Amino acid sequence: MPANLPPDYYAAESAFRTATSSQAKLEALERMLAVMPHHKGTDHLRAELRSRQAKLSHEVGRQRAHGHTDPYAVRCEGAGQAVLLGGPNAGKSSLLHALTGAPARLADYPFTTQLPQPAMMSFEDIQVQLVDLPAVAPGATPPWLRGLVPHADLLLLVVDLDTDPTVDLGRIEQELTNMQVSPRLPPAAAGTDDEPLQGQPALVVGTKLDLTAAADGAQLLRLELADRLPLLATSAVSGAGLDDVRQSIVQALNVVRVYAKPPGRPPDLSRPFVLRRGATVEDLADVVHHELRQRLHYAVKWPPGAAPRRVGHQYELADRDVIELHA
Repeated sequence: MPANLPPDYYAAESAFRTATSSQAKLEALERMLAVMPHHKGTDHLRAELRSRQAKLSHEVGRQRAHGHTDPYAVRCEGAGQAVLLGGPNAGKSSLLHALTGAPARLADYPFTTQLPQPAMMSFEDIQVQLVDLPAVAPGATPPWLRGLVPHADLLLLVVDLDTDPTVDLGRIEQELTNMQVSPRLPPAAAGTDDEPLQGQPALVVGTKLDLTAAADGAQLLRLELADRLPLLATSAVSGAGLDDVRQSIVQALNVVRVYAKPPGRPPDLSRPFVLRRGATVEDLADVVHHELRQRLHYAVKWPPGAAPRRVGHQYELADRDVIELHA
């Protein structure tokens, strides 16, 4: 029986082959197993991947026990992970600092960032992990980026609007091609949640909007991009466009916020569960507690200003849903 593996599987397999650390390989394997369909045609492959997963899990555990950590590995936290990719002096570190408030190494000379620099960006009631990466440039892109970039949930392609941003973007896209990574429109920008998942969602972020030539650079870049990728123009100095960047990042991650309501008690509206769009009541139960999914009897949705109603296990969750789970 043919396996009929989806495009997401092959993307994860490619990330596994290019991963440079045991942790990155393990995460790629977990993604392969998660997207693999369940039928007889995949039984043998699934068993093989489970065997590899067990060996890698043991190896990662042993490394942690001996205090060995991979300085290039960044474990995803929050609602998702967005990585900042750009050329030398594109303004990535300044953008990270402006969006998160985290201290960053800022300098007017290239290649200031040498290791991944993660920080958490707040948007309303959720947190998103941003990761500043070393500059990408022909012949100077660190090889370990091949093991990190393919695992990111979102690519932020950072270009300098005060120069020729089309040249910057061309260099970034060429380096991504070398990594076998294809940037694509996020689902929200593409107008559908059902498109085949080919490549990784990406946004183009134009920096230094406060400088003299930036307006012309932004216009030139919009003509170059057309409808291929969204452009967000911003300034880390003046703050112009930063709110739009935050909102666009969250929208591009394609997530929903769900508030769990304990029976007989009000929901905690300050701490949502964040799930991928398309997640169901069963997925929420699994996130709350793995055993709850198996014991779940029914769920109740509490719409604002309306009477509560029962929903099925396969009810697709919407952003800001309040759900009461009954086991």
